[in-house]
Amino acid sequence: MSTRKYVSGYEKLKKKRRIEKLVQSQKGALDKFVTTSKKDIDLNEELVIEQPSLNELNNDETVNEINNIEDDKNKNADKVDVKNLFVPNNIYDLGRWENVDTKLRDLLVEKGPIRENNITFPKDENSRHFSTAFYVKMLTNGEKHDRKWLIYSKDFNKVYCFCCKLFNTSCNKNQLSDEGTRDWKNLNSKLKSHETTNEHITNMNAWVDLEARLSKRKTIDKDVQERIDKEKEHWQKVLIRTIAVVKNLAKNN
Repeated sequence: MSTRKYVSGYEKLKKKRRIEKLVQSQKGALDKFVTTSKKDIDLNEELVIEQPSLNELNNDETVNEINNIEDDKNKNADKVDVKNLFVPNNIYDLGRWENVDTKLRDLLVEKGPIRENNITFPKDENSRHFSTAFYVKMLTNGEKHDRKWLIYSKDFNKVYCFCCKLFNTSCNKNQLSDEGTRDWKNLNSKLKSHETTNEHITNMNAWVDLEARLSKRKTIDKDVQERIDKEKEHWQKVLIRTIAVVKNLAKNN
């Protein structure tokens, strides 16, 4: 007669629950390691038990558990507080920009002025309409200069100054930064007058400076993000190893 003893169903259930409890206790460990300490943890010194096999480290169940942790963290990161954020109905139409805060201004500057192509400009009562020719300034030496700051609003059939709309803090509101204009008959003279004002030149400089800062910050943020990703990858491997070791402990009691 065989004397081999079999584990009861109750014991198996207890063992399964113990493993689930240990695995559950590891959730959030990755974030804790990354944000609170930069010191590496040497698992070889702390854990002197039998090392898990390569198959255990690459076990689909273990990897899925790590992915679930990452998914939960990403879902929380996607929750953005938009309570106090002002967003126009059409974010890229200058005519709808009112009370633009710093964050939205940075976004618009980073995106840059947008001009729609293939637009049929509506005519006024005198059959006049906006023309893309106004985007170009003819210099005295015959060269052509792009008025990058001049933007047409499709929603309002008006033109605005991009930089003055975003940066003008002067009490002297000008038409191109405030309500816009559709005076097509006198538009050419208005543009020439506007681009020589102190307010416009100041706002142009502020635009160029902010654009340069955002571009530099974007490069720096990219390098930082790469380092963060490498750090996360390292601790993810540590966490996978930890869970595999915990399972190995539970398996061997």
